[in-house]
Amino acid sequence: MFSIIEERASDHETVVKLARLSLGNRFTDSPAARMRAGTTPVPGLSMIVLENDKLVGTIRYWPILIGAGTKAIQLGPVAIEPDHRGRGFSRILIRYSLERAQALGHRIAVLIGNPALYGRYGFEPALPRDIVLPETEDRDRLQVMALAPGALDGLSGAIRPDTIPSLTSNRLTA
Repeated sequence: MFSIIEERASDHETVVKLARLSLGNRFTDSPAARMRAGTTPVPGLSMIVLENDKLVGTIRYWPILIGAGTKAIQLGPVAIEPDHRGRGFSRILIRYSLERAQALGHRIAVLIGNPALYGRYGFEPALPRDIVLPETEDRDRLQVMALAPGALDGLSGAIRPDTIPSLTSNRLTA
């Protein structure tokens, strides 16, 4: 029996350990990692998979900006314990979290990953839309997805971390 819940503060160390195990050096040394630097995960979208109370999978999203300042979210990393891979946990986490992102009002999701893998969820290559990484590494792996109709219409430019505090519930948060 498994469940998907929002990541808790007490899960942080295990989530980071699992992501390091899954991604190796790319966890800290990649364009996706540099987009995460200096930001905190998007509230409500960091999810974990528990099986018999053991954390076996995780997904996180990060705030980014596209072009002149269009807000978006960056998916990743998705990490599954090695002995739990091949059981559909990644697919379930991705679908569930994207639906949740839509319900929370997010309009655009971005990721850096294998186009053949993520196209099945609705992601498309970003380069034809002139949405680019600020560096050349992984540009062909950058993908975008509209979570709201028309969200990508006319959008172009480089993506960058969103380290600007946002207003939530009339309070300034960082």
